[in-house]
Amino acid sequence: EITEEYNITTVINSHDMNSVMEIGQKIVFLKHGLKAWEGSNKDIFKTDNKAVTDFVYSSNLMKKVRRMYLEDNA
Repeated sequence: EITEEYNITTVINSHDMNSVMEIGQKIVFLKHGLKAWEGSNKDIFKTDNKAVTDFVYSSNLMKKVRRMYLEDNA
């Protein structure tokens, strides 16, 4: 809300993918300090980037969330 009210960009560094995918409009995924992937919080569901999928979808819950998103948006 603050970023919209003041029309500013906010950079958040987090490993909490639930929060990242909920509030992040543009996501940059770093691996070993280098950009491995960039896209929206919708694009991350569709990526085939192994580094991203191995990290983001490592838990059964996140795998289920991804599967449901892809089924609903096919």
